Amino acid sequence: MGIKRTKWDKVFSDAVRERDKWRCQRCQKYYPEGRRQGLHCSHFFGRRKYSTRFDFVNAEALCYGCHQYFTSNPQHHREHKLKKIGSREFTKLEIRSNTRASKKDLLSKLHYDYLKQKLEKYKENNDGERENVKS
Repeated sequence: MGIKRTKWDKVFSDAVRERDKWRCQRCQKYYPEGRRQGLHCSHFFGRRKYSTRFDFVNAEALCYGCHQYFTSNPQHHREHKLKKIGSREFTKLEIRSNTRASKKDLLSKLHYDYLKQKLEKYKENNDGERENVKS
């Protein structure tokens, strides 16, 4: 049985994919509106670890194929993550992933509102970029 997906997970997932401009961070495939089903919010350290479950450094948008590839090739996933965030950030992320976190705090209304604000910020940034492209 998989991990239950909460409303916090949904907002976080949408925020990550919006931040990454609906593009796979490995192969760069773009997922236009109406065809976004195959783009996943991939966690480097799995969602079971609440300390990094909603950590934006820990997550990125990956298409189904790239997500499966990294799941099957963890060393390549690690190399990809190191290249993307650098060894210093990776070490900090690793420490955070091994730190206990309060599930109660992370599933609070306050944290949900924070995640929604991040999502809206990323949407606004992307809307501005779409308008600049149209001009």
